[in-house]
Amino acid sequence: MSLTTDSQDIPVRIVGSSVFGIYPTISVERTYNMYITYSGDGQEEWLVNFPGFKHIQALILEGAEGRGIYRSVRGGFLLAVVAGEVFRIDQVEEIPTQLGTLSSSTGEVFFDENLSSQISIISEGQNKIYNYALAPGAISDAVYVGVPGDTQFVPNYVTYQNTYLIYGNALETAFGSQWVIFESGSDNTLPNAYKLNWVQTLAIQTKPDFAKAVLRIPGAGNNVIVFGSTVAEIWSNVGGQSIYQRNSSLNIDYGAASVATIASSEEIVAWLGINENSSPAIMSMQGGGAQRISTDGIDNLLSTVDFPKFSTGFLYRQGGHIFYILSFFHPDDNFTIVYDFTTKRFIDITDWDFSVFPARQIVYFNNHTYFMNFKNGGICELSNTITQYEVFSSDGINAIYDIPRVRLTNTFRFPTRPQKYKVKMFTFTIETGTTPNILDDSNLPRVDLTISKNGGNTFSNVVSYMLKKTGDYKSQPRFNNLGYANQIGYQMRFWCPGRIVVKNGTMEIGN
Repeated sequence: MSLTTDSQDIPVRIVGSSVFGIYPTISVERTYNMYITYSGDGQEEWLVNFPGFKHIQALILEGAEGRGIYRSVRGGFLLAVVAGEVFRIDQVEEIPTQLGTLSSSTGEVFFDENLSSQISIISEGQNKIYNYALAPGAISDAVYVGVPGDTQFVPNYVTYQNTYLIYGNALETAFGSQWVIFESGSDNTLPNAYKLNWVQTLAIQTKPDFAKAVLRIPGAGNNVIVFGSTVAEIWSNVGGQSIYQRNSSLNIDYGAASVATIASSEEIVAWLGINENSSPAIMSMQGGGAQRISTDGIDNLLSTVDFPKFSTGFLYRQGGHIFYILSFFHPDDNFTIVYDFTTKRFIDITDWDFSVFPARQIVYFNNHTYFMNFKNGGICELSNTITQYEVFSSDGINAIYDIPRVRLTNTFRFPTRPQKYKVKMFTFTIETGTTPNILDDSNLPRVDLTISKNGGNTFSNVVSYMLKKTGDYKSQPRFNNLGYANQIGYQMRFWCPGRIVVKNGTMEIGN
């Protein structure tokens, strides 16, 4: 491309993802709280806002840690754990029923249930059983029956498969390689309602490791994946005396850095992987094998994480997209990244103040999607139709914030040699006029633009463009006379209580 005295239109990729270059000069491209979607024929890409959330239910005092939420399909209710308290929720806007107290008040809680109305609740090595056949009932310690003397375990994670509750092991001793299989007690009368009968003890085999978690592989029939600290194995339920048998032809050379990051949905399993030779990487399993889905830039980002165990992840389906949402909530890390399995790209999502996104675990209940807010112990609804963040406040007046939607483009440079040019205009297409009740000029939505001429290392002052009022649908922001540069990148922040829909843009350059 050679510059002439005539102006040229250069495409600007506004519809993009977070690229995570090792250094800003290599790539500063980032997308916050927006994702790429396609037109009906799949020919056009658009950038739209990531779903917002609103507070629905506060279970105990503001500021308590939200630790987990679970939907019982057969029971038709939710279980939620906040601090040390366990609640049953039959309708999300009704007063919940308190079922009991756990021995710990922090850390993620894991759930699964069998066909005998027993829900296993795993909290920091403790296993409580809620048997809803005794409704309203209460939680009680699991009673293990028939466990042989050579089986030693502390429950760390639970999954259900083929009538069995299967437990990973929190021990990091010589017994830590064991994972244990139980079936329910004989009936739902007391004390049998809380009993689990031992079936089999197995051990991770590929190399010396700890069997941290076991997960049923979705869409894979009788298979489970056993997660160690540095390796994972595939086992199959074959019945008979052995019950489970390892698939010796397939090993995954990444264990789980944190069992709280293990997530499954449809035919996908995703987790934060780690082994003895490398820093954390995002792993996924679809079909027969596992693969690393994080790029070199993402791996570089993950290598900066100081506390990978303080993390949580889940899979969320929205509008034809499957998102893996991975959060690092230790104050020294404090960020969330998202992998979109549909577009195979990453984005950033944040809370209203650009801190870590507050969601931990997610359920679909009564035609709505809810998550546990680990920052304040509340239940929040997550939806594409919600275009703001509503945050719980104990005074009864919840705070409402604009979603911080930001796009940093890649840096434009001439491909063959540095060349100076004048940026006469930068423009793009954005939907406007669809936000309800914006009828005057007092609080118009706007776009704030800053530019970088040094590869994204620093940015200019803000120039704002006010968008249109409700009913004035067409808008093409134009930013004129941006000066001379030999490289340039654009940062846009979109301020709007409604939705944002953005198309790619162009810049006009010349001498």
